[in-house]
Order: sequence, then structure tokens, then C-alpha cells
Amino acid sequence: MMRGGGPRRMSLPRIAGATLLTALVVGASSCEPIEPRPLLTAPVNRCPCEKYEPGASTAARCSSRDRCEILTAGGRPEFPFWIMVHVPDSSIFAPGSTYVLYSDAQGNPAFTEPPVKPGVVTRCRPPFCLPLARIVGATGGYLVKSDVSSVVGYPLVDLASIPVRVVYEPIGNEQQKTFPALPLDLAFASSRIGTNGVVEFLRALPAGRYRRVFYPQPPFDEFFPPAIDDERETQDGDFWPDGFVLARDQLDDVESRTANIKREDGLDGWRAWLVDRPSQRRISVLRTLAGTESTVELYTTGQQEAYRRDFLDAVVAPPPRWTAVPRLVTRLFGGAGLKNLVYPSIPPPVTVAGVVAQPTKKAGDPLFGYAARVTFESQSIATNAEPSTLLQYETTVNTDDRGRFATVLPPGTYAATIEPAEGTGYAKRKDVVVVDRAVTALTFQPPLRTRVKGRAVLTDGRALSDAEVVAIPNTSPEARPSPMFAQPRPGRTLTDDDGRFELEVDPGPYVLSVIPKAGTGFPRVVVRPEIPGSLTAQEAELADIRVPAPTRLAFTLRDPSPTGNPIARAVVRVFATPAVPGGGAGVVPDPVEIGSAMTDSEGFVEILLAQEPR
Repeated sequence: MMRGGGPRRMSLPRIAGATLLTALVVGASSCEPIEPRPLLTAPVNRCPCEKYEPGASTAARCSSRDRCEILTAGGRPEFPFWIMVHVPDSSIFAPGSTYVLYSDAQGNPAFTEPPVKPGVVTRCRPPFCLPLARIVGATGGYLVKSDVSSVVGYPLVDLASIPVRVVYEPIGNEQQKTFPALPLDLAFASSRIGTNGVVEFLRALPAGRYRRVFYPQPPFDEFFPPAIDDERETQDGDFWPDGFVLARDQLDDVESRTANIKREDGLDGWRAWLVDRPSQRRISVLRTLAGTESTVELYTTGQQEAYRRDFLDAVVAPPPRWTAVPRLVTRLFGGAGLKNLVYPSIPPPVTVAGVVAQPTKKAGDPLFGYAARVTFESQSIATNAEPSTLLQYETTVNTDDRGRFATVLPPGTYAATIEPAEGTGYAKRKDVVVVDRAVTALTFQPPLRTRVKGRAVLTDGRALSDAEVVAIPNTSPEARPSPMFAQPRPGRTLTDDDGRFELEVDPGPYVLSVIPKAGTGFPRVVVRPEIPGSLTAQEAELADIRVPAPTRLAFTLRDPSPTGNPIARAVVRVFATPAVPGGGAGVVPDPVEIGSAMTDSEGFVEILLAQEPR
């Protein structure tokens, strides 16, 4: 219908006069056809599968997902592996908790049938579902009996509850009694005043085996020692609901814990405590000292055996804000040594300045500095008598953008770790430095980083482009460097269209992971480069890293309730122990990550895995 007695006139918007109309006309005459660009340029896993190399026991076959896979009998990898599940904080069930499940190549206990009550229908049936263990409550408090209060000199009513910080160290679970060197998370709990006025703590934990450590909070940490429970396994109901009760007969022999500490220059504000050497835990009260000589009782509980077995260190430390003053760490042998802890007289500290610079090619070349971080860790400290390894001092200083730094150090011998800033092209390094009155200027010249070159290819012959290559320092026992070797830093890069990659790394042992682009249908491959002396040359060419067809690991993650509610947005990581060349008798490498993914809104996760790392 026309209104206004005639056709309605339409016009283009006025934008700078006739500019828009002119642009449309010119643009129409000058535009070329738009060429389609693929969203994914990396190779994709599609059938047929004849060109792929076979797996350990079978060849790659076309799956129902039109993808080439190594199909195993159990639908899972044919080697032992661990599944680590990080439940998100937003989850209704077990928020923020970490689960570890073990699955070997034979029994696969992580996927065993969960117990079913008569008449209850569960939604979680293996192998397509993985149920998490139940959550149990860890409650209680640190209670002190009045007979202890009279001994330590802090008056409390009988069975008074004091504020503590509790640490839960995961040890194992029903699938595996002891966890290997996995990146496990500790759980913490702090005391609160409950509705009944009692100071207590509450923590929800996944069922499993834990070690519990109580640390009394100030000012109670000067009078009441940390308490370390033996390993315990969860049972039905609450976990450790009884808390901890400290009685007089639970204090270790007070006589053996009495320390006599001397320092000619004074001990005001200094502190003393005992440390368990293997775990580096503080196991005693934290006593504050005064005067030039102090006699204090370093109370402990449940640590008498460690004391007899030479597992303890006595620490005498300056106030936290002091600089250039070392702490005294005395190793106690056979329970002796606390009666006479003498802090030796040491020379005044030395102001040390220096530069981190590029290596010079010939004598007389100018120094060009760059940003870095320098950490000084004492090997021995000079005293007015003779050098002492019992005195320890460590400090870190950053250079400016010209490589200059300055700090103050007690005279002595140090291991100086130089960590050049990323992007400078220089490697991390350790040097031995002697600091005395004659040496106050230092020059550090770290070498260039090692340029590692390699290529990632699929076992069907195609180059693996757009894959991420991650170099992770290898900290397994068989690859740990000497004490004077600087721990290398990780590195990462991407493969090019031909599957080639280059990255700069520090000298040292590494584990390389090739991670194909998400959605391509290929697994992560983990290798340890076989280079004599590890990556120590300025340039290293690696053998081709071959990425096979995957073995599919897929399941739905659910809680242990009868309805089996899904766990959404959980991060699932898979770890395996690398194969040791030649059998590796007596060598057990640390597990490495071989795959990861996140569950969807229905709790489903799919992770594509290669053969065990090598």
C-alpha cells in the first residue's frame, strides 16, 4: 500500500556527501573473488588407515568416528597410567578437590565395578563411566591438657583448643597405596570458632590416605609444637574426627630438647627451631631469643625416633628483616649438639657490585649487559676463625636493563645462579664465587642458549604442522644434574608447515612434548632426547618425532551418588612413566603428562593417547 498519493522515495544515508555511494560503485568494480581460507591448516586424522605404523599389539583401524585409531581390547592404553582429576571450584560435589586414580595394563582398577546397593540403579558403569571417590569430613581441633600448660609456661584450662593451620598431604588411595612423584595438591584447613565456642577446623577431603600436620599459630607456636599424625586411611563417616590432644607424656624428652645458644653480638629478636631433614618440616616450637646467651626448650611431639636417627637440624636465624646475616643450621648427630650452639663471630658484610654481560670474543672487547636475575647461595661462610658450612645465606637480586646489580653479602664462597631474561638468547648458569674484601666487583658471562632443531611427522608420512612443542626440564632421579648445574627453564614453540621446529633452551636434561592442534585427532607424544650429555651443545639436531594414530580414552566423570551426577568442567590429566632404554634396572623415572582435556557439561571427556613416553 502506498501512502501520500505516490511511490515512497528511498535514499542512502548521507555520509560525507556522496562518499558512500561512490565507495559502493568503486568497490564493486575493484573487488576480486574472495578465496576461501581453511580454519584448520594442520593435518587431520581421517580414514583410510593403511599408511599408519601399527601400535604395540595392533594396527591402526578406522573407528566409528571416521578416525584412525589403535583399538585395544579394553578400550584403554596397554600400559600403566594415572588419571588426575581437578574438580573446579564451581562444582557442587568436591569443589577444588584433586583425585588420583591408577589404572594398570591388566586389572585397570580405576575402572572396576563400583559397589551397588540392592534396589539402587546406578548411572555409572565402567568402562564408559569413572566414579570419583566419596568426600569425607576432616574435623577436630588441637587440644592441650593442663599438665602441658604448666610445663611450657602458657596457662590454659584443661583441654583448651588453640588455633592451628592443618596441612593434609595425600599419600595414596584404594587403587594405589603410595603415589609416585605426581604434581599433587596439598589441602589446608584453618581453625575457626564454632557455634559452641570451641576453636576447631573443618575440611572436606576425597577419600584416601593422608598425613596430617598441625601448625599452632602465633603466639601459641612459641609454646606448643607441631603435631604430625601417621598416615591414615579414610573410613566410613568422618575422617580424623577426633582432632589431636597434647598431653604431658606426649612431649618428647624435654632434656634432649633443651638448647643453649650463644652469640657475642647478641640474640635479641633471633629465633630457634628444629627441622626434620628429609621433609624440611619445622617440628618444634619457634622460640624467640634474647641477650647474648639463651637457654630454651624446643618442644617436639612424636619425633623422638627421628632425633635418635640423626634426621634433625637445629636452626638459629636472625630477625626476618635483617640482611647479609646468615642463619646457623647445625646437623644433630645422635641427639647431641643442642647443649652448645655457638653462633661464630663473622667479618662485616661486603658490598658486591657487578654486571651480567655478553661473552667477549677477544680481549679488550666492550661489555654489553642485559637484564637478568642473580641468586647467591652460600657454600661456606667466612668466620673470624675458619670458614663454616653450618652458616647459610641466600639472596636474589635483579639487574637493570644494562646488566648492572649490587647487593650486600657476608664474606664466603657462593654458588651464583645467573638467569638471563627470556628473549636475550643467553642460558641459565651457575658459577662459583668467592666474596671477600679484595673481590667486590663481579662479571658474569653466561653462554648462548642451545638451539634445538627437530621435525614432527605423522607415522603415515605427513608433516605435523601447527603443533606445539614444549621442552620441560627432566627432574627424574636418573637425570638430575650435579649440585653445581643450574636447573634449566622450560621452552615452547610451534611447528611450521613442514613439521619443523626450532627453540632455544638452557643446557640440561629435558623432556619434549609434541602436542598436535586441538581437533586434529592426534595424540600428544612425549620423548626424552637421546643426546650425549643432554642438550649442552650450542646447536642440536633431534631425530624425527613420530606421532602415531591414537588410542582413545573416553569416559563420563560422575560423583559417587546413586544418581551419578556428572562432574562438568573438570580438568583431567593423564600421566605415565617413561620407558627406560635398555631396561633401566633399578631406575624408576618420574611420571610425565601424556594427555589432558576438560569434561563437558555432561561430564564426558575424550583424551587421545600415544604409546607410553620414551
